[in-house]
Amino acid sequence: MEYKLIGISGLILIILGLTWLKDGKHMNPPIERRAVIDITTICIFWVVYEFYNYSKDKAFEEEVVMIINLALLFFLARMVQLIAQLNPMFQEFVSFLKKKGIKIDELDEK
Repeated sequence: MEYKLIGISGLILIILGLTWLKDGKHMNPPIERRAVIDITTICIFWVVYEFYNYSKDKAFEEEVVMIINLALLFFLARMVQLIAQLNPMFQEFVSFLKKKGIKIDELDEK
């Protein structure tokens, strides 16, 4: 489970970097505030894990594992989303799909 938390921590930092690359000075919240928020999030995950790891009561083991797995999946999906927004090849694919008449509701809302 430690490796999953290392993965979550890495994904959060990668997302921070990709967001800065995408938005630059126009990040909302600004990079300094966002870095504090992301580091706090990483610390919360580790504190909860260490609290659970050192407690003698393992009654909520399945729930803790599920939360960590869902967080890993969420941050992985967010990273893929940011890469797709930055990648010109993906943007060309989306415009190709639009030309063919395929509606992409999530991207049209932007």
